[in-house]
Amino acid sequence: MTTPVRGVRSDVCPDGAEKSRSALPRGVAREIEGWVRSGRFPPGGRLPPERELAVRVDASRNVLREALRILETRGVVNVRHGIGTFVAANLAVEEHVIPVAVHLEASQLPVEEVLVARRVIECAVVELAARVRDEFDLQELRNIVEITAQAEKSRNLERFVEADMRFHEFLGRCTHNSLLAEIQSEMTRASWAVRGLASQTYDAMRAAVRFHREILEACERRDDQAARSVMLLHLIDAGERLLGALSDPSTENGRRRAGDNEAVASKPSRRLAGAAKPGRTRQAASKG
Repeated sequence: MTTPVRGVRSDVCPDGAEKSRSALPRGVAREIEGWVRSGRFPPGGRLPPERELAVRVDASRNVLREALRILETRGVVNVRHGIGTFVAANLAVEEHVIPVAVHLEASQLPVEEVLVARRVIECAVVELAARVRDEFDLQELRNIVEITAQAEKSRNLERFVEADMRFHEFLGRCTHNSLLAEIQSEMTRASWAVRGLASQTYDAMRAAVRFHREILEACERRDDQAARSVMLLHLIDAGERLLGALSDPSTENGRRRAGDNEAVASKPSRRLAGAAKPGRTRQAASKG
């Protein structure tokens, strides 16, 4: 057991503790600049008040002020004393960019293919999200989880499905990767028509809320492997419930309702270009 050295802060130790990075002005400057570059604060937009921003970056206000001075010298922000801090209106984008087109439209796909695709994509997305998320992301995830929990308690299926989709879609944004966010969004929409079937029972909604809370907790700890593992368990559970509902004759009305939703969702939606031909078995899906 390591004995703390008097006069040395434990949160600035050199062994990779997260606070050691956020406490230094340059680390705080990088974090804020990352928010700006990701579009969270647009050119000309105002940053949160100093007190709130200091809490977000987990640093003292003195460290924050020094970080803002660093960003001002880089031309990232403009500090207007007595007014606030604003993103530079003519902020230059230093990243190299290439044109990318995601061609998607409505399509009829086997349920098993959708389930396997969700496990592959969403597990990778949540793993990255847990590593790179920031405090703004965590706060939004907490809000969504609470909305989902309230819908579960009131047994409001429509509101629950909306909140469930919002949670999964927002995880894509937590990656701070535009392409992954778009893919995650489309994956979420692709499974919208059948989400209600997988969440028809109180037990199913309660299980989803529990999984969402565990994913949030893993993201708070930056435990990417735990986030990935919980997401996999969550998707396996949801997939089994969905397949069970589809094979149950008593859910005929649910299947018809899912078909109606598919038709509605198809109006503004897009097709997964080059979709694979049907042929995956339920057993293959359960192993995905």
